[in-house]
Amino acid sequence: MFRLVSIVMPVYNGESYIGESIRLAYDYFLSRGIRCEIVVVDDGSSDLTREVALRTASSLRNVRIVGYNRNSGKGAAFIYGYRYSRGDVIVLFDADLDIPIEQIPVLLSVMREADADVVITNKWHPLSKTVVSRLRKFLSKSYNTLVRLLTGLKLSDTQTGAKAIKRYVLDTIVPKVYVKRYAFDVELLLLALKYGFKIAEAPSLRTIKLTTAFKPREIMHMLMDLLFITYRYGRV
Repeated sequence: MFRLVSIVMPVYNGESYIGESIRLAYDYFLSRGIRCEIVVVDDGSSDLTREVALRTASSLRNVRIVGYNRNSGKGAAFIYGYRYSRGDVIVLFDADLDIPIEQIPVLLSVMREADADVVITNKWHPLSKTVVSRLRKFLSKSYNTLVRLLTGLKLSDTQTGAKAIKRYVLDTIVPKVYVKRYAFDVELLLLALKYGFKIAEAPSLRTIKLTTAFKPREIMHMLMDLLFITYRYGRV
């Protein structure tokens, strides 16, 4: 049984949805009696994300809003939130809730049953339900193929924004993390394996709806980061 679960939700320019996301997550865990805290990290938004988040959280317990003024990437935001968190399990969760909040108990269940240190959501698992454009599916699977070839990571999906990680894992590997943006997830998982931690994959039993399109510049940065990681660590 986990003492406390910390849900870390990085967000950038999400004023249109962050209030609803906080409320939905809070109400979900409250109704199920799951002991958790929510840590929302404003990744240097240029809109009213932080103000909306603070206003929403003002009447809620165990919801913390933190952030900084310069956009630094999802990885940097997650690490920032982890340092403010108190749980023995930290869940990285996309703030737009493209992945349903019901996925978090699935991650925790797999973590217990598999005695895993890290559990990642695999949106391409046979049991997963994922709605995505053909182009994004092609790009995602192509990137994963490169990850497997270059790093040796034998995981079907490294990028889905729903991962559960035990605190002692992050305490060990976060000081070694260099990439804070596009390939942060790959480096995090590669380091976890390098240090001998057990990684398990979980399906998403609720429908994932991926609506954000990749920009050409983002694809290029992801590839550059991946090449850097390959040069830095080699293969597992």
